[in-house]
Amino acid sequence: MAAAGGVVAESAAMAGARGFLALLAAALLLAGAVLGAENRPRPVGAPVDVDNADNDEGLQRALRFAMAEYNKASNDMYSSRVVRVISAKRQIVSGIKYIMKVEVGRTTCPKPAADLQSCAFHDAPQMAKHTICDFVVYTVPWLNQIKLLHSSCQ
Repeated sequence: MAAAGGVVAESAAMAGARGFLALLAAALLLAGAVLGAENRPRPVGAPVDVDNADNDEGLQRALRFAMAEYNKASNDMYSSRVVRVISAKRQIVSGIKYIMKVEVGRTTCPKPAADLQSCAFHDAPQMAKHTICDFVVYTVPWLNQIKLLHSSCQ
């Protein structure tokens, strides 16, 4: 009878050890998931930050298009242009979607301006107008297609 009791105690100890090891493995997996989250690859098709917006040719093309559409829709007699890019993301879909938040400023050039980049911003407080805009531009470069999907300014 003592031998049977020893076997039961041994089985209980092994079950406890297995439970502890399972718990330890789960804790390590969770810790790895939390600590490695920033290094984990993004899902395919997720928006990614455009690190150097000023030197990204595709983003700049999308931004020029968005500003041309903005100026066409605006009732202002002066053209506006981008002061700075606040944030920019690129998403690969069936083309490329650019998601941008930019600061836009009124220039001294009356509409329509041929070369916006050479237009100075208004200095006078009553003429200077700055606004923050969100643009989403969809482009299919290999088909030479571009479309403004979203535009909102505050």
